[in-house]
Amino acid sequence: MTLGDPALSLRTDNARPVRRAETEPPVTWRRTMALTRAVGLIAVCLLVAVAFGRVDLVLIAAPFAIGTAMLLQQRPVRPPEARMTALDDASCAEGATAAASLVVANPEPVAVTTLVTAAADPWIDLHTGKGDFAERIGPASARDMLVAGRARRWGGHHLGPVHVRSIACGGLLETTVQRLPGTTVWVLPVPDWFESAESLPFADGVTGVHRSRRGGDSGELAEVRLYQPGDRLRRIDWRTSMRTQDLYVNATLSERDTDVTLILDLQVEAGVSGGVDGAASIADLTVRAAGAVASHYALQGDRVACIEFGARGRRMRAGAGRRHAAATLRWLASVEIPPDPIPPSPEMVRRQIAGQRSLNVVFTPLLTDRALQLIAALARAGRPVLCVDTLPPHVSPPQRTFWTPHAERLWRLDRDNTVMELRDLGVAVEPWQGSASLDNVLAELNRRRYR
Repeated sequence: MTLGDPALSLRTDNARPVRRAETEPPVTWRRTMALTRAVGLIAVCLLVAVAFGRVDLVLIAAPFAIGTAMLLQQRPVRPPEARMTALDDASCAEGATAAASLVVANPEPVAVTTLVTAAADPWIDLHTGKGDFAERIGPASARDMLVAGRARRWGGHHLGPVHVRSIACGGLLETTVQRLPGTTVWVLPVPDWFESAESLPFADGVTGVHRSRRGGDSGELAEVRLYQPGDRLRRIDWRTSMRTQDLYVNATLSERDTDVTLILDLQVEAGVSGGVDGAASIADLTVRAAGAVASHYALQGDRVACIEFGARGRRMRAGAGRRHAAATLRWLASVEIPPDPIPPSPEMVRRQIAGQRSLNVVFTPLLTDRALQLIAALARAGRPVLCVDTLPPHVSPPQRTFWTPHAERLWRLDRDNTVMELRDLGVAVEPWQGSASLDNVLAELNRRRYR
């Protein structure tokens, strides 16, 4: 089995107990109902002909006997061997084709016809309806077949089980059904389009695209000052020097990278996911928004880390570059919200980022007190916090009684008050609206940083 990009083969932290594999019965050849009917018809005709002296019945049974004998003349002994193999790239994006390779080898010098029946998760629409298709395999040869379908939502989806059955001798012989467990295909989320031209606070790295408070070589003008010993001659501002009759130079600020920590609030799920073409739930909006922000900053050279604020408490190490952006999407694809989660600890998350100087971006629907406690604790510690509201606007409680709309209105008013209280603490709260939706709040964070 060939391996693809190691960044797309990361191990997940949700370890499950290993189940004992069930032993499948060996695959053997057996007769079909067509062979049973042919032999039965021949036997009945011969018995009736002998009993009643009917020669015409012998003539009627002769073609069936000759045809059956000719078809069974080249009878296969060993059944075909089928196996599932992973493709070079065992992952795809939402809306793309999720596929697994099925290899069927025919060791006999007789051509056979292989029937394949495949199943898949509800989020994968198989191209062949229920996954039924047939292929003819020549003598002593093998055939590669694809079990493929359109992936409609991110996550780890299972292609399988796959049932393989072969037919030979004109349909007189067939093999017992070989059951293959299938394989898991990781569907990566398609992040929303996000692009920001604003700098980030705590730009203290070696090199990057953000303006720093330190002087250095870049195109960001800091001031025009008098020449000092050690200044480079190419920094001399000749216009100012000619006007003032003194030697002035242009002082610039260095451009450096910074750390961005993405905190995903995965405590509750609300809304019904419609896949890549339908409505988004809280998990969909959180994963796609985090993927957009992570891809943007990782590709421009910033170090991006991810923390799961939920029952599993996973953590993605900080990194930068295209490879890390792909690994982050793979990490986000394995996000799960258990139906009965264990409440996370805000203090544990706060301790994990205690020694980091980074911008903390919290993706949260603002539905639990623990998420509010975490955001307030980070703000009181003097850390720059950007809160991205991931509650879809169409999500609302089901209509149960006459008072449900009024209760929902009161709840939304209380939620608006909570947002205003967070902003009073210095937390920038902004709903996710795609490209350039965070520029205003990032500019406000920079102004507070450089005051």
